[in-house]
Amino acid sequence: MYKEFAVENKWFNKIKNGTKTIEIRVNSTRRRHLKTNDLIKIKNESTNELLLGKITKIHNFPTFKMLFEALEPNKLGFDSANDNNYEQMYNYYTKEQEKENGVIGVEFELTMINLDDIDNFVFDMDGTLLDEKSKPVPENLAMIQELQKQGKKIAICTGRPYFTLQRVLTQIEPDYPIVAANGAMIYDNHTKEMVHFMAIEKHDAQVIFDFLMKENFEFVIYTAKKMYGHCTDATDFFSQRKYYNALRPDFYTDIDETFNPKDHEISKFLILTESRPSSSLPEMEILANKFPNMHGVYSRHDMYDIMHKDASKGNGLLYLAKTKGLNLERTIVFGDSENDISMFIQAKYSGAMANGFVETRKHSLFECDDHNTPWFANFVNKVLDKKQ
Repeated sequence: MYKEFAVENKWFNKIKNGTKTIEIRVNSTRRRHLKTNDLIKIKNESTNELLLGKITKIHNFPTFKMLFEALEPNKLGFDSANDNNYEQMYNYYTKEQEKENGVIGVEFELTMINLDDIDNFVFDMDGTLLDEKSKPVPENLAMIQELQKQGKKIAICTGRPYFTLQRVLTQIEPDYPIVAANGAMIYDNHTKEMVHFMAIEKHDAQVIFDFLMKENFEFVIYTAKKMYGHCTDATDFFSQRKYYNALRPDFYTDIDETFNPKDHEISKFLILTESRPSSSLPEMEILANKFPNMHGVYSRHDMYDIMHKDASKGNGLLYLAKTKGLNLERTIVFGDSENDISMFIQAKYSGAMANGFVETRKHSLFECDDHNTPWFANFVNKVLDKKQ
């Protein structure tokens, strides 16, 4: 669900000064789930300045002409009815799009949030809380610790398996169980026990495994007990992750000719997409979404994850809400990739990274700096540490 409304500078300024309170769009599938009281991000296309809006009403019409006739010109940003020409909407949309989707006028009021509105801070790891060296930036770590002293709670929702989080967990102590492997595995960090697990159906796992081996992809398999990797040296993924060697043999093993997927409960395939020509990727994506109980998402530009269809970070958050009382209305989530979008849908507040996917940013309410910077400390100080 898109929460971003990108607008031209002249309209943005009208919104900012309160003389435009309705945004007009075709009612595409990406906006049909918007409802009253939802928050939206209004973005200046020229300057990237952001405003936060709260939807007060959604007006649905078959055509732009009907919308323009029914709504007040000043709310649409026009000084008078003479300027109120619906034909200009065809500069942005085709008549075919209008006919297929209908149109909406999203009425809103500008709003703000501050630190008092948020109880829970939820972080993706790679590309978000961790920098390019897989370490948290010191200023961000200090801010997390300060917020915990103030009674705020911290959660981790990552595509990683629990086994590779141990170094991070010496620096950050989450207040909720850890959502790992995109929600396929959830761990109680105090007892070190897995409290929730979702496996790919064995037939589906076998099909994916056979395809990856036939095409000679590099990939890693996650199970409840350990990881299994297929390294071809086509990328530097395995050589750069020296901690994999430290996990041998208890938590990591190379895949050899004796490996049989049907002997394991597999929660996730992590596929290194740059290990094979890009021409192989469409078939991989189609196969990942072919079976009704399996799906695939990109966790980074060069990594594709395949899990059970119900394994997602968003469903992981719902699990924490149901079992641990995490209030999604008082939660902000941060992420950079396609696998983080499900979190953005569930939590009231969301922030996407500058280094992340453009598509991910369109689903978020806030945009944060690059993950190699003190982005979180800056976000709290500049965005949240304000009184309305």
